[in-house]
Amino acid sequence: MATNIESNEERLSPSNFPAPRADQPEAASRGPAAWRVVLREHSVYFALAALVVFNLIVTPGFKNPFAARSLLFEAAPIVLIALGQNLAIATRGIDLSVGSVMALASASIAVFLPYGVGTALVGAIAVGAVAGLCNGALVALLAIDPLISGLALLVAARGLAQALLGGSRVNLPDAPAFDLLGAGALGPVPIVMLIAIALAVVVAFVVRRTTFGRYTILVGASRSAAFLAGIPVRRTLFLVYAVSGTLAGLAGLFASSRLGAADPNYVGVNFELDAIAASVIGGTPLSGGRISIVGAVFGVLLLQVLDASFIMNNISFTYAQILKAVFIVVALYLQRSGA
Repeated sequence: MATNIESNEERLSPSNFPAPRADQPEAASRGPAAWRVVLREHSVYFALAALVVFNLIVTPGFKNPFAARSLLFEAAPIVLIALGQNLAIATRGIDLSVGSVMALASASIAVFLPYGVGTALVGAIAVGAVAGLCNGALVALLAIDPLISGLALLVAARGLAQALLGGSRVNLPDAPAFDLLGAGALGPVPIVMLIAIALAVVVAFVVRRTTFGRYTILVGASRSAAFLAGIPVRRTLFLVYAVSGTLAGLAGLFASSRLGAADPNYVGVNFELDAIAASVIGGTPLSGGRISIVGAVFGVLLLQVLDASFIMNNISFTYAQILKAVFIVVALYLQRSGA
């Protein structure tokens, strides 16, 4: 036994390890590469700053505080669904249903209004949660691919929303709650954006500091390895999509309050695409295993500023969508090529 201990100590002696090399030239040569990594990992922040500066110089009316406030109002619902989308993408999944769930939550406001404004508010969020639970059950319990389940719910939720209201919009009554969510602000910042930022902080804390957050990342890194390690993979996936649906329900409430109507045809259209693009541009890869909540929030702001740039410079919607698609593709390509 003593001989074994002595031999182990001899192998672990510092003299048996090679001394670190002083590769000063090599370290210096890595300088440009290090800067490229920094630029890639923080590209969303640099791009947003550059776009804002460009608009301040070129775009008429961009300096108007009303324009910034309007932009934040429009961004708040997308921030919410981007948070849920981030969790889904981190598990190597995706949630294509969030836009339609927003529409379903919007329609449910009109359905629950006869029972009181408070019931309508809670009902919209609850409907989103139920939709998320259904999606989670399909993915986690029935092992259906998230892309397929999301597409199914995308069609079903939008169709149900239109059926509930007969395909027409219903104007919301004048109520303090709707006024607060639709037009309320604390200084220059809309109340809905403050709520969205607060929830982003909560989600970031959950991801970084809780067991559920760690499970989410590990499931995305390797689902089979997570299962072998005893991580409750199904329960984690179930909760991820439930959270995503709940946030989509709240986003539908925000969008309807801003619009002043429950509209199953307009609310949430193409929002899932913006949420996915913002998440990936912000640093959450589609391959899973990583997540960037702050990056996703700034990704949403980047896309909203881009949309505002097109509108305020009188670029037609058709060309604006083409340019936006090109911008997103280039941004994702640059991130991937630098990885």
